[in-house]
Amino acid sequence: MTDPTPFNKKLQGKVAIITGGASGIGEATARLFADHGARAVVVADIQDELGRGVAESIGLHRCRYIHCDVTDEQQIKAMVESTVKMFGQLDIMFSNAGVMSMGDQTILELDLSASDKVFAVNARGMAACVKHAARAMVEGGVKGSIVCTASVAATVGNDKFTDYIMSKHAVLGLVRSARKVAIITGGASGIGEATARVFSEHGARAIIIADIQDELGQNLASSIGSHFCTFIHCDVTNEDQVKSMVEWTVQKYGQLDIMFSNAGIVNRSDQTVLDLEFSAFDRLFAVNVRGMAACVKHAARAMVDRGVKGCIVCTASVAGSHGMGRRTDYCMSKHAVVGLVRSASKQLGEHGIRVNCVSPHGIATPMMCKALEMEADEVEKVYEARTRLKGVLRARHVADAVLFLASDQSAFVTGHDLSVDGGFST
Repeated sequence: MTDPTPFNKKLQGKVAIITGGASGIGEATARLFADHGARAVVVADIQDELGRGVAESIGLHRCRYIHCDVTDEQQIKAMVESTVKMFGQLDIMFSNAGVMSMGDQTILELDLSASDKVFAVNARGMAACVKHAARAMVEGGVKGSIVCTASVAATVGNDKFTDYIMSKHAVLGLVRSARKVAIITGGASGIGEATARVFSEHGARAIIIADIQDELGQNLASSIGSHFCTFIHCDVTNEDQVKSMVEWTVQKYGQLDIMFSNAGIVNRSDQTVLDLEFSAFDRLFAVNVRGMAACVKHAARAMVDRGVKGCIVCTASVAGSHGMGRRTDYCMSKHAVVGLVRSASKQLGEHGIRVNCVSPHGIATPMMCKALEMEADEVEKVYEARTRLKGVLRARHVADAVLFLASDQSAFVTGHDLSVDGGFST
């Protein structure tokens, strides 16, 4: 292969990091980037001698070696920060570091300690590289690019190397989830908080936490990272606030990809049909039904206006498909949410917008603990006894289901009510 001429050097002036850059694909990429005019190539690896040799052979004036173990997030963070400090920006992250299975690792003989080591590099390390590179690009106003090394193993199964196959599927999920802009209503606690953290872990470009719990929401945004997670006070019973929140998001980030309409309440009274208290009923419907509809409406309008084939996920409940001995208003409201999702999915399908809902069984969220006047462990015992699967349903389980519905993994799923209930509904 001949060297590119100055007129067709594709990376002129770019600053790149290549993890796993001391050998193999990483080394070849480092040399190619240098050939194509990269201003700086940072080779990151744990193979010190090989890495230094690559940097020296390319030229120390534009290639630098850094010892970096991608299983250590602090080392990744420090590497990205030192790169930006030295060269002013980061344009390209090639997250390439990876390891193979130790042994055949069939599912029947899976050594979980060995599997943990594979995942620490191939999945967790990959996610950390994407996270810190993306943060540097957002903060620096750089329209950069992030490339991850997956594998054909990310699209097929195999009769061995189970942990490696799983890890590369995880990489594909990371890439597919990355760069999305998401709003999460009721995002300051419970299922909303868990989902915000999951979206962050999976590379969302921006997360908007919308809630009326200001202190909790602000603290959550700070803990995730205020450079790409923002709290907005939004009462979903006020349509103008919902509309303004969506418009602000689109104005700041250019689009809206995901709306997780999750805000909801439950009344503390029994609310049997014979004893319905309609002022409490109206308040619950204003949040659970009217507020949900407003979020779907304005998110869908933003997506249609921008030609975004986005997705909308609503929080329903197992109560949306069953009757209840009490809490009639809550049961009615969740049936209405399922009806909203089914209708909206039909109406928005022509625009490529998917609309689905998750229906969890009882979870010991702060809201539910308060409604039942119980401690979290007491709530968990109550609901655990009602499920077929043994164990406790937690907010993270629901967040993982929301991630599935919000990602390209569910690209042809719409109008679906996904139960997350440990078999309660069967």
